[in-house]
Amino acid sequence: MMRRIYMIILIAGILFSGSLWAQTAYYCVMEHDTIRVEEGMTINATVSRYIVNYGDQGYPFIEAVLDGYEKIDDTEYFHYRIAKGEMVYIDTVVFGDYSPREISLLSRYITLPESGKFHYTEIRNMIEKLKVNSLLTVEERADIHQNGIRFYTEAKQNIRFDAVVAYKQESDRQGIVGDISCELINIAGLGRLASFYWSRPTLGVNAIDISYTEPYILNKPFSVQGTFSQRFQDSLYVKRDLNLGLIYHINQRSYFRIEYMNERISTTSAGSDSGFVTQIRSGSNLSLKWVSPPKNVYGHVLVTSGINLASGKLISKSELSAQLSVRKSRFGVNLHVLGGLVASDDPVALYDQFKLGGANFLRGAYFEQYITDKFIGWKLEVGYFYQKSRLFLFYDGALLDHPVFSSHHMGIGFSLPAGNNRITIGIGVNLAESIQQAKFHLSWDMGR
Repeated sequence: MMRRIYMIILIAGILFSGSLWAQTAYYCVMEHDTIRVEEGMTINATVSRYIVNYGDQGYPFIEAVLDGYEKIDDTEYFHYRIAKGEMVYIDTVVFGDYSPREISLLSRYITLPESGKFHYTEIRNMIEKLKVNSLLTVEERADIHQNGIRFYTEAKQNIRFDAVVAYKQESDRQGIVGDISCELINIAGLGRLASFYWSRPTLGVNAIDISYTEPYILNKPFSVQGTFSQRFQDSLYVKRDLNLGLIYHINQRSYFRIEYMNERISTTSAGSDSGFVTQIRSGSNLSLKWVSPPKNVYGHVLVTSGINLASGKLISKSELSAQLSVRKSRFGVNLHVLGGLVASDDPVALYDQFKLGGANFLRGAYFEQYITDKFIGWKLEVGYFYQKSRLFLFYDGALLDHPVFSSHHMGIGFSLPAGNNRITIGIGVNLAESIQQAKFHLSWDMGR
């Protein structure tokens, strides 16, 4: 019979959870220890800290029961009877009902404790780390049976759906622009991911991306990812990419990836007149991603660099994305720095340039309003962040080489929960334009 981890504090007769008066001293007497209640702490918190200390020494079933109370002058004593229970040693960890492959995979996602005495704080930290894993549903409990501990987790059978839409009016047409993404989580097994992305950044452009990831091949820290992309650009060209990537997992959050790229660019007669050439290119891409542990201050850095070879000519392209987030209670700050550089002996073609603007960056602009060979930019968000509810002010800026030297945007955004979904509305204005030209963006995040 499985037994749950109980750390129960039974306080009978006296409810004491308020602030302590400075003129009165309070003590908790537990076995041979007499502990003064520190200023600003409650009796409950003092006893809990004592219990957790024993929980970290191998006693998961320890109990503290109020056994007496006395007052001597201005000093009050709370006497507790401590029942430690048995000491437990852990040498087996069970996550739930998984196949041998999935069990091996889970050990990659979290650092397992070494065999030894039960450690309450370590177990709590493991549950918290499991909860932030997007592949798992985790319950707030764990059971002990003999020398084994069981966590209650199961693989999410989840579909993530995101949509971003905006309205755009051009000289000869108007309509809805934006993008839609769909990600299938744990498809045909834990850790397997498939995604589909459709984008219409302007009224004359359609793009799709399809990818599949097979995680931890042969239980080694390597995953394989295949991606197919296609972009149709204003009746000028169609660009199709077929990429194959090998990912080395540095730890549970960070990785290094090397990618082989094969690209085919087909032009129309209009595209040929505009200087586009039908060609096949191949190249490689390297990327490094580092993510800090989730804390009140956390961040991530992604650096990508690659080269393409076509007709004996090299094209290099590098990108940077770095974010720092700070949370204090329900308020926070997000600072995001971005950059990119593409270089070639010949003039850089449209399909190799960076396309900026829209709901994610430079939010006072249309999607892909700025097309440039190089840039450095930043996003700053300050406001209220609590679960799926957010209210924030933002400032986006960028230094470009074309079509303008700099661009600055400000606005406001707010997110509201809608069941399991989150709806975000953003209004941004380019500071070089009038407020009447502000852009409105609607984002719908589903399955987060």
